[in-house]
Amino acid sequence: MKLFSVIENRRDLHSIVDLLHANGGHCYLVGGCVRDHLLGLGSQNFDLEIFGLSSEKIIEILKPIHAIDWVGKSYGILKIRGLDIDIGVPREEQKTGPLHTDFAIQENPFLPLEQAIRRRDFTINSIYFDIKNQQIIDPFHGIEDLQRKILRHTSERFSEDPLRVFRGMQFCARFQLIPTPETVKCCKTLSPHSLSPERIYQEFVKLFIQGTQPSLGLNFLQQTDWLKFFPEIHRLVGVEQDPLRHPEGDVFAHTCCTLDAFAKNRTGNFEDDLTLGFALLCHDFGKPATTVKDAKGIHSYWHEIAGILPAKNFMERLRVPKHIILQALTLVQHHMEPRRSFKRKASDGELRRLSYSVTRMDLLILMGYCDCFGRVKQNDEMRAWAIGRAKALGILNAPPKAIIQGRHLIELGLSPCKDFSKMLLKIYFAQLNGNFSTVEGGLLYARNLMFADENLASIQPDHSSMG
Repeated sequence: MKLFSVIENRRDLHSIVDLLHANGGHCYLVGGCVRDHLLGLGSQNFDLEIFGLSSEKIIEILKPIHAIDWVGKSYGILKIRGLDIDIGVPREEQKTGPLHTDFAIQENPFLPLEQAIRRRDFTINSIYFDIKNQQIIDPFHGIEDLQRKILRHTSERFSEDPLRVFRGMQFCARFQLIPTPETVKCCKTLSPHSLSPERIYQEFVKLFIQGTQPSLGLNFLQQTDWLKFFPEIHRLVGVEQDPLRHPEGDVFAHTCCTLDAFAKNRTGNFEDDLTLGFALLCHDFGKPATTVKDAKGIHSYWHEIAGILPAKNFMERLRVPKHIILQALTLVQHHMEPRRSFKRKASDGELRRLSYSVTRMDLLILMGYCDCFGRVKQNDEMRAWAIGRAKALGILNAPPKAIIQGRHLIELGLSPCKDFSKMLLKIYFAQLNGNFSTVEGGLLYARNLMFADENLASIQPDHSSMG
C-alpha cells in the first residue's frame, strides 16, 4: 500500500507509531492525508487517530522523546512540535447550544471504530488507514465517491456543525466534486449564524488558494441556498449582461468564470493570490445597482465605482485583513483600466498615474486578464501589451519612486510648512506625466513652480541659498 511506503520513508512518524503500538495503542491515518494520497496529490501533513490510549497516556509515552503541544484539552488534539504530525483520540460529542463551539466533548479511546468514523464530515474524509495491518477502512464508501467525484456527507451527524457547509464549498472547488441531492438537502436545513467570521474567512482562503475550479464552490453555495447569507454575491444572480460580450451568462456566471481563470494563473504568492481572489469575487458587486437595458443594449456604466462600498462591507464582515481589503478595493475600483488603456493605447503618463493609484500593476493586469474569460475574445494581446509597457516604464511591481524629495526643496531654500507636502505631490505628478526624469530636471521644475504657482505663495524661498 502506497500510504504505508510513505510512512516507512518517514522515520519520525514510523517511530511514533511503533512506540504507541508497543504500549497498546492502535494507530490509524485519517482524513485529508489519506484522501490526498489516494488522489495522488501526496501530503506532508499526517493526522493520526489513536484508539486504546488516552491523551494523557499518549503524552506520557511520547514526552521523553518529543515536545508535545495540547491544542485545547476539550478537543484532544496533540501536536508534535517541529513535526507535521497531529494526534487525536476518538471522542464523543453532544450539541449543547446554538454556537459552533457549543459542544460537550468526552474522550473515549475505546469508541467503536465505525461510530468514530460516523462523526466525520464527508465520506471522502472518512477513510481510515490501519497502519499496523496495512488496511484501508472505508465503511462509507469514500474511495468510490472520490473516484466518481461526488461530495456526500457521512452521516446524520453532519448537521451538528454548520461550518461543514463551507468545507463542502472549498472541497468542491479543490477536488472538482458534485454534491449529492441528499447532501444539498441537508445543507439547506443549516445556517451560518452560529459561526464566527474568522472561521468562515479561513474557508474562503482555501477556496482561493487551493481551489482548482472555484466556480464549483460558489455553485455549491447557490445549490444549498447559502448564497443568501452573502447578499453582495447573491445579488449577482440573474443580473443580465450583453450576450455578445458576455456569452457566459449573468454576472454570477461571469464571476465564476473569472475565478476559474484566476485558479489557472495564480502567482504563487499567498497574499497576492488572496488579494486577487477577493478582488475578483467582488469586482462586479456594483453591477446590480448600475445595470440598465435600453435601446443601446445592456450596460453598467461606472459599476467599478459603485462596487467599492459593497465589496468593502463584504470583506469587513469576513474579517479579511485590512491590508488585503485596501489592495483588493483598489483593484476593484480600477479593474476596467487594463482593457481601456489597451483600447486607447494609453500614454506613458497615463500608465504611470495608474500605477500610482493601484500600486501593483502586475496584479491589476492579471485581474484584467482573468476578467476577460467568459467573453467571446480572450485578450492575450492586451495582457502582453500591458506587461510590456509596464516593464519598459519600470512600474510593473511598484509605482515610480519620487525623484524630488523634501531634502531637495530644503536645499532650494524652502522651510517645511503646511504646503510642503502639496508641493512635493505636485512635483511628483509632473514626474509621472513625464515633465522631467532627472534630479536636475526636477529641481528646475520645482524652481519654476515656486515662482509660478500662486497657490504656493505662502512658501517663501530663501533666495540667498538658491545660487
